[in-house]
Amino acid sequence: METKIESNKLIYRADALERFCATVFEKLGLSQNDAQVAASALVAANLRGVDTHGVLRMPFYAAKLRQGYVNPKVELKPLRETSGTALMDGQNSLGQVVAYRAMEKAIEKAGVSGISYVAVRNSNHFGTCAYFAMMAIPRDMIGIAITNGQAHLAPTGGVTKLLGNNPWSIAVPAGRRLPVVLDMANSVAAMGKVRSAIKEGKPTIPGDWALNSEGEPTTDPQEALHGILLPVGGYKGYGITLVMDLLSGVLADSAFGPRVKGTDTVAAVAGVGHAFLAVKIAAFDDVAAFKSRMDDYIDEIKGTPKAKGVTEIYLPGELEFLKERERREKGIPLPSRVVEELLTVGKETGVSLE
Repeated sequence: METKIESNKLIYRADALERFCATVFEKLGLSQNDAQVAASALVAANLRGVDTHGVLRMPFYAAKLRQGYVNPKVELKPLRETSGTALMDGQNSLGQVVAYRAMEKAIEKAGVSGISYVAVRNSNHFGTCAYFAMMAIPRDMIGIAITNGQAHLAPTGGVTKLLGNNPWSIAVPAGRRLPVVLDMANSVAAMGKVRSAIKEGKPTIPGDWALNSEGEPTTDPQEALHGILLPVGGYKGYGITLVMDLLSGVLADSAFGPRVKGTDTVAAVAGVGHAFLAVKIAAFDDVAAFKSRMDDYIDEIKGTPKAKGVTEIYLPGELEFLKERERREKGIPLPSRVVEELLTVGKETGVSLE
């Protein structure tokens, strides 16, 4: 059920959105189980406040599935494998399901070998890295997820888009404290935020987000959409995004750099590369002792003297956990334009949005 909260936003329950997305995915050829995995990953992004990677993406995924640019049948094909590593072929299947299965494999291997590395070729956009890194937390493991993507950044000093934003996440469990979950792309703002600004009708974006196609700073979201995203930290962000592509696309012999084409474009096969790592804490120390150290460190950080005007110091991922708690209780707000697009997808597939 929807509830109006603002002139341009509606609130939906997480379970209603998840049912809608799962049913649409099934109508488009995914198995019931795979459809549920994909829907859960999408709605989890909205719950944590990462709306740029949530149900806003549903029309895009639906179009790629309908037009045959994504394979609805998910069956990871092993290409190389050792006790602690694997190279898998995603066979152009939906990224969320490929990533989920690959992270399951990484966790399984780390349970035996202590640490694992699973690389994936020929996949697609998988949404938020944190969702997959966090899969390791209930198993008392540290999870790491990396992916490459369509080129939106230029190397420092250049004006040609050669590099993806190539996000990555590291999730570390704690004890009585919340896990520490770092999830970041390597630009000041993700292209999804530019698209969100356009969908919400915002005339401008911050001036440090992007350059236009001529390499000049811009506050116009349309110019930014066709321009170049700026890396966080200048040349350091450029270096990080390059290395993430090396660890995913290049290592997996998947598409890399400007060869990744279909994470923002419907009419293209993406060839995305991923990497998933799991670290079994018990292979290094007693789990309870590790979690106690984590709690002590978090206590120290949060208890440190605060700058003027600051009321709380947050750890990476903490705000997202708080946002999830709030949205599970109050619902997920969606811009009216996003709702309209979901309704269109529902009409095309015969699925109603409750």
